[in-house]
Amino acid sequence: MATTFRIQPAAPTFRWLGVNGTERNLPAQLPAPVRISGQTAAVRVNVSADAAYTVTGGQTVIMDIHAAQAYLQTHLQADAGEKIKLVQIFHGDAVCSRLTADLDDLAEVELVQIYLRGSDTVSDNAVNMDGRKSVFTSYIGYLQDGDSQLDINLNVVQRGKKSASATDVRGVLRERAQKVFRGTIDFQQGAAGASGAEREDVLLTDETVINKTVPVILCAEEDVAGTHGATVGQLDAREIFYLQSRGIPEAQIRELIAQTKLGGIIRHIGDAETERAVWKLLGREDADAAELES
Repeated sequence: MATTFRIQPAAPTFRWLGVNGTERNLPAQLPAPVRISGQTAAVRVNVSADAAYTVTGGQTVIMDIHAAQAYLQTHLQADAGEKIKLVQIFHGDAVCSRLTADLDDLAEVELVQIYLRGSDTVSDNAVNMDGRKSVFTSYIGYLQDGDSQLDINLNVVQRGKKSASATDVRGVLRERAQKVFRGTIDFQQGAAGASGAEREDVLLTDETVINKTVPVILCAEEDVAGTHGATVGQLDAREIFYLQSRGIPEAQIRELIAQTKLGGIIRHIGDAETERAVWKLLGREDADAAELES
């Protein structure tokens, strides 16, 4: 019997908006988690089938997720004073990903996620910041085209005193692509002095795309500072005209602008080999990629 993968937002809204959650069926038996810890160099993981991982102890992990119809479970356990960095590159089809993270006192977690196309990608990310002065930083980028669908949920719960979170999301939707991003910062009791910031910047290149952005801040503590926002825009006709006047074809202009949007996220990968691989997936060579980083 199959199990159910379910995303439920921290604060449901009107049902007719179609953002109150999603469900997918999973295999009845899921793999036992593989523990990643104690490595001095970055650990590279290829995900081509159902998989589960537990990351501990000041580790850097880079995941190349190219599976088809697979489930990925990842848990980050950042104990007191530890730093964990996780990079996830999604370029498979029908992938369900669930990420959980627990941060203790003075712990730091950096998350970089890049979603490239994919027929139906669902990603649920739950971060628990119980630790005092814990820090969570995330950089999320996506490029969706054709009939691809992407559903991302990020729920950051801050209970730790003076904890700090920051999320930067940048994406491009083309053709008939559909995307949902739910970003929640939840300040709970005990989070005095905490801060949280979240921003999404979306570029829509065609009128046939569907974008749903749901930024939410919940607050049960008085002494906190939270900000969120979203910018949704289309290609600037004046910019296209200017570049055309310089002899650049419109199709190439559209591609350059779309890829420039992702450059600011790609540079946070911090690993030259992986960055080159991502640019290659985007159809760019190294020399071109360097010019696009912003």
